[in-house]
Amino acid sequence: MHSKRPLTVPVLLVAVLVFALGCSSGNDGNSGGNSAESTERTTVDHQYGSTVVEGTPKRVVTLTGATAWSDSLIKLDVPITAEFVSAGYSGPGNRFAWTPPHESTVIPVDVGASPDVAEVAKLDPDLILAGYLPDRAAYDILSKIAPTIPVMSTETVNDTWQQVLSTAGTIFGKEDQASEAQTEVDAKIEAIKKKYPAVQGKTATFGQLTPERQFGVVTSDKDPSAKLLAELGLRLDPRVTTLSDNGQRVIVSSERVDLLGSDLLIFWPLVGGPEVFATIPGWDSLPAVRSGATVFLTNDTASAFGAPTVYSVPWAVDALEPALSKLTA
Repeated sequence: MHSKRPLTVPVLLVAVLVFALGCSSGNDGNSGGNSAESTERTTVDHQYGSTVVEGTPKRVVTLTGATAWSDSLIKLDVPITAEFVSAGYSGPGNRFAWTPPHESTVIPVDVGASPDVAEVAKLDPDLILAGYLPDRAAYDILSKIAPTIPVMSTETVNDTWQQVLSTAGTIFGKEDQASEAQTEVDAKIEAIKKKYPAVQGKTATFGQLTPERQFGVVTSDKDPSAKLLAELGLRLDPRVTTLSDNGQRVIVSSERVDLLGSDLLIFWPLVGGPEVFATIPGWDSLPAVRSGATVFLTNDTASAFGAPTVYSVPWAVDALEPALSKLTA
């Protein structure tokens, strides 16, 4: 049987899980247009109210739940003072494979741990891009250091890469550059859809295998990973979406491997490699495994799907292509 308890916070924070969509971000109508040096005030609405950003921040710090923010700033040529990253889940050398080389101080944090507030304060930030925060209290503490932007969506624990990119463009007066960046990624997605028309309408399941040999799966169409798949024409398997009544990612016993009968599977083991899946009775009989429409990720790469960014989405599309080519009408 399956459990409706959500996955652990470490899993949520890292590549592992993300819940998506929604909310408004915006400004008071005086964002400074597309000037490289915005001198106006930008107001960003989020799950804890709103944050006012005065002018153009010069010392920006991103926390572990803000990988989409980091990549957006790099894409927009906005300097980052420091990046707190989740050790062991942020790529070799704490740099994701899809993120271009750039200058910043990288501060590894144990998985599931919050960055030390004093360490954040020492960086003297004038903007903290936090993403996921455990509660309002964490937001209030960080806000005393500098204007802080947590998750903007009120429906999930992560924002879409499009929303983050657009908001970053507004804050830093680079709306046109942000729009062009999104257009580039959209073109990549449209090209792969045109190349593999049989993919449209096929089902997919995205998740992880825990050390306890249980599956953690995405159940909501609003999850950023599900939205990425939807942009490619895929849809979450109905057998999985019905596992949760609130859209949270849930744990499924390996005894219910039959629930993973979608056309496409995207999974990674928290411990070990792809070979560990073959030890689960019934795995080799799943349709996607038999057809070869299976994508295996690692702790270093799962974030490409679990927490999509302007850079990780093209990487994810390339990683998916071999499996997409196995899907036939």
